[in-house]
Amino acid sequence: MRSGCLVAVVCAVLAPFAGLYLLFAIPAWANDRKLAAFGDRLLAYPPPPETFHRDNTADGSIALRGNGNHCDYQVRVALSTHLSEGSVLRYYAAARIAGVETERASLRIYFERDQDTDGLPRSFIVEAYDSTDAGLDLRCH
Repeated sequence: MRSGCLVAVVCAVLAPFAGLYLLFAIPAWANDRKLAAFGDRLLAYPPPPETFHRDNTADGSIALRGNGNHCDYQVRVALSTHLSEGSVLRYYAAARIAGVETERASLRIYFERDQDTDGLPRSFIVEAYDSTDAGLDLRCH
C-alpha cells in the first residue's frame, strides 16, 4: 500500500515539471521541422548549369539574430561551379525558394576569395534566410 502512495506522490511532483518541459519543447520541435523542410527546399532547388553540390547536405540553425522577438532560420548549402561569379549571382537573384512561412526566402551568395582555380571549379555558399514569430521557442527570445 505504501509503494502505491509513493508512486502517486512522485507522479504528482514530476507531472508539473514534465508539463513545463513540454510547453517549451513542442514549439522548438515544430520549428526544427520547419528548419528541416526549409533546408530540403534549398537542396532541392536545381543549381545553375556546370554547378554541383559539394556534399549534398544543408546546414541550418535557428536563433535570434539582432533585436526583437522572432526566430531567424538560416540554411547554407556548399556548391562548386565553373561559371563566373556574375552568372551565379544572376541565377540566384531570379531564384524563387519558399521560405519558412513566406513565399520567397532571402538569399545570399558567398564566394571563397583568393581562389586560384586553374580550370578547377570555384567554391561558393548559398545561404537562405527567413524569419517568423518566436512563439514559445526559447532560442528566439
